Amino acid sequence: MASQIPLQQTLDKFRFVSLFQSFRDDADALAQIASLFTTLRCEAGSSVITEGEAGDAMYIIKSGTVEIVKKTMQGDPYTVAELTSDKNMFFGEMALIDQDRRSAGVVCKSTCEFYVLTREQFLTLGDGHPAIGLALTRELAKIICNRLRKANGDIITLFDALVGEVVESGGLG
Repeated sequence: MASQIPLQQTLDKFRFVSLFQSFRDDADALAQIASLFTTLRCEAGSSVITEGEAGDAMYIIKSGTVEIVKKTMQGDPYTVAELTSDKNMFFGEMALIDQDRRSAGVVCKSTCEFYVLTREQFLTLGDGHPAIGLALTRELAKIICNRLRKANGDIITLFDALVGEVVESGGLG
């Protein structure tokens, strides 16, 4: 269940979320951003995001720990990462930009609370405060670019390992 949250409660947390780094010293801008978030509480074991479903919100971990979970080609789940509130982590941010399906699931390892921003609220922020919206969009682009570069590096590493295995086994023949 989502609910509105007091602004002051979020400002200290938001100052240390990388997405908001442009606004660390701008209390007014942080307040504008924070005013659009709601909170959501989920119990341990519950799914916050299900892989393959359409997404329309991003989440900042207010308290607790979550696992990012992907499915193998055989449908078996594996944990990609563990995110905790003390690291000021967020997930689901791509849903602010597009309406595609979720690329991974998110499961609560403990009882968690989240700050939640929907795509509609993000767009409203950009329409009402273009400078803030542009700065956040630039930060999102940087984050997504960094993840793409890392994924490209991972693909090259996997390809090299596969080629090495094929060579060691005597080739394809």
